[in-house]
Amino acid sequence: MSLQRLYLPVGFSVKPYPVPRFTATIPLLGFCSSWIGRPVTITWDSAKTTVTSSRLVIKVTPNADPVALDVKFNNVLVKSFFWAEGTKGEQSDVVDVSIINGTNLFEVKTCKHIGWIGLVGVDVDAYVEVTFEGETPERPWWEFFQEWLAANWMWLAIGTGLVIIGGVTYMYIARPRGR
Repeated sequence: MSLQRLYLPVGFSVKPYPVPRFTATIPLLGFCSSWIGRPVTITWDSAKTTVTSSRLVIKVTPNADPVALDVKFNNVLVKSFFWAEGTKGEQSDVVDVSIINGTNLFEVKTCKHIGWIGLVGVDVDAYVEVTFEGETPERPWWEFFQEWLAANWMWLAIGTGLVIIGGVTYMYIARPRGR
């Protein structure tokens, strides 16, 4: 049980809605990445559920410095992170955000602060924590499937390749031979 639930008034609940983990990458000769977005769909029946608050919990880790990262949620800049020279390491924060009933958009953009040549990536891990009263807001099944597919695509590709190779080998071995 979460400590946060101990301090909530009776009838209120908290549920996290994860943003699929990803890396914001600055190209080798580039200065900034483009805005990289991930949808977070949260739906509820307003007659049965009252959403009282929502927070964005963010954890980011760069592989080089100096670099900066801006975070937008539903097209509103909610947080900026900065790593000076020699300070790369994990940073995190919790930000109050407004969610909409439907698809919400989480976006990040990262930039180098010195024009040096090199590939830079910032690992982004985040989730939206929703406090509500009534029925639990839901996520569509296809978002769960997309997250699973993103995490397991390599194993699916390897398995598919092995099935094709196995089928071809079987067909070659099992074909009748001439006398």
